[in-house]
Amino acid sequence: MIDRPIKKLMLIFPPVVFSPESVKQIMPPLGITYLAAYLRDDFQVKLLDAAVEGYAQETRLANGLLRYGLSFSQIKQQIIDFEPDAVSITCLYSSQISIVNRICRDIKSISENIVTIVGGSHPSFLAEKCLENQQLDFIILGEGEETLKNLLTAISNKADYAKIDGLAFRNNNIVQINPKTQWIENIDLIPFPARDLLPLEKYHKINLPMGLVSRQTPAMNLITSRGCPFECAFCSSCHFWGRKYRPRSVENVIQEMCQLKAMGIKEIKFFDDNLTLDKPRAKKLFQAMIDRKFNFTWNTPNGIAAQTLDPEMISLMKQSGCYEITLAVESGDPNILRDVLNKPTDLKQIEEISKIIKAHKINTYGFFIIGFPQETKAQIFKTLEFMNKLALDRVSLFIANPLPGTRIFEYCRQKGYLNDLDDTSLDYFQSKFETEEFDSRFLEKTRRNWYWTYNLKLFLRNPFKFFQNYNIFLFRKPMFFFRTIFHKLLIPILKS
Repeated sequence: MIDRPIKKLMLIFPPVVFSPESVKQIMPPLGITYLAAYLRDDFQVKLLDAAVEGYAQETRLANGLLRYGLSFSQIKQQIIDFEPDAVSITCLYSSQISIVNRICRDIKSISENIVTIVGGSHPSFLAEKCLENQQLDFIILGEGEETLKNLLTAISNKADYAKIDGLAFRNNNIVQINPKTQWIENIDLIPFPARDLLPLEKYHKINLPMGLVSRQTPAMNLITSRGCPFECAFCSSCHFWGRKYRPRSVENVIQEMCQLKAMGIKEIKFFDDNLTLDKPRAKKLFQAMIDRKFNFTWNTPNGIAAQTLDPEMISLMKQSGCYEITLAVESGDPNILRDVLNKPTDLKQIEEISKIIKAHKINTYGFFIIGFPQETKAQIFKTLEFMNKLALDRVSLFIANPLPGTRIFEYCRQKGYLNDLDDTSLDYFQSKFETEEFDSRFLEKTRRNWYWTYNLKLFLRNPFKFFQNYNIFLFRKPMFFFRTIFHKLLIPILKS
């Protein structure tokens, strides 16, 4: 460990690995911008979003996936130029861990004295496995601001960090994991993300945000709450952010929106897991947006729980600029929702809410997943038929995969469905496990056929809405559109 105070900290969002059947999406990474805002009064902080800086640089990997972002040599040179005392890397997706490991190795080749720290979903739930990498010094578990600050301060003061909450490290070559038990109660105290440390013009120029659609540009992502009281079996959010729902005050959110308005932002992407969970607060927020006359357009690419919506809420959402609501349906079979996913979803309620949303002339977008363990083919087709019945304006149809930190991951491991526990190339378009009921070929073919058939029906049913949703590709990015169709539809069909 270095024997000098930590003065310079580099925060890195690494290159992204994605499926050829997916589409590259890019927005400012909230994780490192929040960390930078929390730490920059005490340390000299530099942000490096290797994904946006190398957005045009694509590499095909041996496993068939694609990677975009700066090369390892380019990242290494940025580290050399900044001369940090510590580097913290986000590992948001399991598919990024091999990239993170390589960056840690490159850091130690520059200087053994640079402290390497990793945070994010994958290392938070597989800390012991990740610390097999000897070039990785520390892992921050879950919410990172306080833990990272406490760690850097302890190192700088040559103090003991062994009891810091939510920290994993090697202690005399034995992995020590201090469980995450403490979260920031009043998240109004966290400064707004340090977006000024990122090249915002690059995100605006690319203009391919999460969920892909936008009505106005520039757009910006925003989160108004942390924590999730639900324990859905396929999601790790409640473990990463804690079971307690911690909303920011409406006044605090409005202050950030005023800042974004002053920056020229015209559209908001709410990244909350539970934007409308506290119904009175959500209504107060939307009313404040109306009263302030922000004139933002906005949507919810991360999904909304249908049971939290009502006609008054939807009306306020519409008046405040909402043009699309994402419904996280997941399954169209009530038994799968209840017994396998532990998800508090009422399918009849989703049907009713979707009709109300449409009546307010707000577009509907739905998430559906097939291929859960314990799911039968009959139940898979039940989900697909429910997807057709809802007739939403857009859908994303995914294949279930066992993400670390979820109950499904543990179930698949216990059942022996995971043939290669070291395979981290998880995505939502390829199946990583097979059961007695289905295999990967069935899932991938079924997903592809139903997804593209649905989109064709959408075009035939309402061509105006189709062009409204996808005009960004058809008219402003025609080559991107045709390239997407070629790689995401034609190539998979020919292969199958």
